[in-house]
Parts: sequence; C-alpha cells; structure tokens
Amino acid sequence: MLNLFFPFRWTKAKLFQYIDCLFQKKHYKVLFVVKSRTYFSGNLRVVLESFLKYGSHEIYIYKDGDMSPKLTKELKELGVHVLKSFTLHSIWHILTSGTIILSHNPRDAHITQKCKRRMIVNLWHGVAIKQIELLMPNIESKKLKLLHNNSKLYDMLIASSQQDKITNANAFGVSLDKVHITGLPRYEILKSTYRLGTVLKEEENNIVQIKAKRKLVLFAPTFRENHTSAIEQITSEEWEALSIFAKKTNILFGIRPHPYDIKYLPKEIMDDPYFHLFENSSYTEPNILLKHTDVLIVDYSSIWIDYLLLHRPIIGFSKDYVQYLEEERGFVYDFNSIFPNTFTTEINELINAIEISLSINTPTSYHKALNLFHQYPLEYDYAIKIYNEIKIQYNKPDSSKAQLS
Repeated sequence: MLNLFFPFRWTKAKLFQYIDCLFQKKHYKVLFVVKSRTYFSGNLRVVLESFLKYGSHEIYIYKDGDMSPKLTKELKELGVHVLKSFTLHSIWHILTSGTIILSHNPRDAHITQKCKRRMIVNLWHGVAIKQIELLMPNIESKKLKLLHNNSKLYDMLIASSQQDKITNANAFGVSLDKVHITGLPRYEILKSTYRLGTVLKEEENNIVQIKAKRKLVLFAPTFRENHTSAIEQITSEEWEALSIFAKKTNILFGIRPHPYDIKYLPKEIMDDPYFHLFENSSYTEPNILLKHTDVLIVDYSSIWIDYLLLHRPIIGFSKDYVQYLEEERGFVYDFNSIFPNTFTTEINELINAIEISLSINTPTSYHKALNLFHQYPLEYDYAIKIYNEIKIQYNKPDSSKAQLS
C-alpha cells in the first residue's frame, strides 16, 4: 500500500531524509540490503552466514522488490527476518538497525543521512577494473551530488588487495583507513568445502546435470551501456563455427549474460544441446558456476578475477575491443597490462585458444594478476575476517555506538 504513495526511489529517500535520525538505532539489529535489480548472493550471502554462525544478533534482509519464495523460506528457517518491500514493518526495522550491510548503494535501503549509533558497511559486489562511482567519466551534476553524499555515509568498505583498496577509496570518496583488505567474502563459495543451502544445492545439481561430465567452457561477457550486447554481436556463421567445434570436442558451451544484458540464447543455438544459457534468475550464485567451469571466456567483466583463484584457463574475447575501450566508461587500469592471457577479436582465434586451453592439464599461474588483485589465497578464511573487521570497527573506543556483541 505504501508503494502507492511513494512509488519512486527518490520519494522513499525523501521520506527517510525527514525521519531517519529520529529513530534510535539498536546495536543488536543487523540489516542486509539487496539491490532491487539483483539477487541475494555473493558477498552479502557469505557475510550474513558469518553473522548467523559467529554472532548473536537479530538479522534482517531487505529488498525493495520481490524475493524468491524458496529463498525466503530458507532464510526464515535459518532465523533471518525477511522484510517485504516498503511496508511500515520494514521501514521500522530499517530505521532502527544499528548496522546496515549492502553491496551497492545506501539508497537501496532509502538511506541518505548519517545518523548516530549506526554503521554502514559497503561490500561492493566485485573488484573494479572498469571505472565505477566517482571514477566514472562525465558524471551528471545530480548524480555526482548523490555520490558525494554517499561518501559521507560509509563507515567501512572492503577490498581484495592493496591496489584494490586504493581504487575503492578513490571510487567511493573515502579515506584509506575506511577500506579494509579482507578479500571478497564470496571467494568462500569457490571452495569445495563451502556448505550450500537448499536453494544453492538445487542450482549446483542443475549445473552438474546439464554439464553431464563434459568440459564446460563458459562465456561471461559484461553489459554495454552504449552499444550492442556482446552476445548479439556474434554472427550466425560464427555461432555455427562454435557449434561445430563444440560438437567435435563434446564440450558444453555455457553463456552467462550480465544481469542487465539479454536473457535468451540467440536463435541460431536456441535448441543446440551443446549450448546452455546460465541466466542470473536461475543461477543466482556466479561462483558456483565458476567452480564447475573448465575454461572461462570474458571480455571486460571482472568475473575473471574471482576465477584466478582456481588457477584455470582464462581467454579474452570481444568483437568491439577498440570501440569499447574508446567509447564506454573506461578502465581503472591499463587493460592490456592487467589481462592475464590471450585476448582475441576473431572467432577462429577464439576456437584455437579454447582448444589449447582444453588440453592444459596443469594449473594456470597468472602470477602478475594474482599479485595485483589478491592479497590472500583461496585457503584464507574470508568469512571470519570480514565478520571480525566489522565487529572491530563497530567497537572502536572512540565510537558513539553501543558494542556489537
């Protein structure tokens, strides 16, 4: 009902602007915030699990949109309070939470003000290689104002390495001491020892069944803000060449579009048993898919940074290489110097690179990229590290907050 009176994101934020700091924040209440256009996954999932395992808090999760019924049921069984989109009940718990943990933006919880006795932690959803937030070029004045306001709200951010720490401090407009090198919590999901809940077990079982003991070659491109999707750039003849190769080598060619990209297979391969679409709504946890991937093909997505930890082959492919580098948002680093392996723009070269990669029987090193983006190896306990860092920051002696138990 309230959504009828506050239908837009900015109207909800305006309401909170007036009332937020009037409410006392409870130190024992921890709120996890899911962006409306995404799914509960990755860093948020692993940190929430660490709070359930190590802490004694009231745990809430909020999304200004619909949550999966299966996931909602599972979370409730774990003792998590799943809040509905913008009701009086959810507003009350947002306004009284002492710790808010998010992976995108405070406005996903309608927060625009810094209030006493509340800590806001941003577990940004990936390692940035493209320009993000304040690093983006040609930011409109209205958006720039919002970004600067967000900078004032953050008490803590995380990073995967020293270089990533510097990038995040600049991108989010915070001092270096607010960015903590913990590794990304979602790296835990790459481990064979990571315990899957009911929903994720179902996702993994589906992957295993579809893979059917074949090698999985996964194409995971990012979205284009100004140009045609990377998937749609591939011609019918090129899809046919990939199909012939997949059949000859008996591989599964998986396609993982970005959440903001297309949600279907091109018509040329729609019914081809050697291709499968691993779309986000059905496969919500990318690192489970990566765990079962034998060769990863990417363009400008940073998903390969997670995949580095598995020491498996990575191939770069994009048909709009020059156009993307010159006309999209640009990169934090010199792209050619950080990408760990071959980058091609031709289908025949891509097929040749896949064939070579499939024959590799030893782990792939990629030392330079690993050292740049990963302070810790996969054996590290990312979950307990981030939990302890949040607890330390909340309990600083000069903090006005009550202690986090």
